[in-house]
Amino acid sequence: MSKSIEQLIAVLKQECDLYKDYLNLASKKKTAVIKGDIKEIDHITKLEQNMIVNMGKVDQIRIAIIGNILLEKKVSNVENITELANLIDEPNRSTILKLKDQLAALLEETKNANELNSELLQQALEYVEYNMNLITSAQPKGSTYGNKANEKDLKIKPNIFDAKI
Repeated sequence: MSKSIEQLIAVLKQECDLYKDYLNLASKKKTAVIKGDIKEIDHITKLEQNMIVNMGKVDQIRIAIIGNILLEKKVSNVENITELANLIDEPNRSTILKLKDQLAALLEETKNANELNSELLQQALEYVEYNMNLITSAQPKGSTYGNKANEKDLKIKPNIFDAKI
């Protein structure tokens, strides 16, 4: 087995581990959103951002490794990991295809978790906006008396929150 193929297998495993960790964070984030724990959501979001940066770095490493394998195999390009695996002998081909399938499943789970968290956050924002509208639209009703005991309407001050964010 060539060193590049060993590196590809290692980096695919690393990507799978990163996505598993990301899914764990997504689950924690869902719980925090449901509880309305803003500090925890902020903390998790920062962790997610760091993790996404690491995922990008690992992805670039994988792309470089695939480039090396293509040079070794004297192939100009491949469309996907499956095509690349077809250039590799067994048992490495099976290992790479299993990791590819595992990574695809993790990506699908990640997509679903992100969509759910996005919907939950959107609902939470709508709830906050609704409450803010209730608070800011509560305007004083009635009247006051002036110096000559004449009834004057209260001047209504404009809302401090008059734009949707």
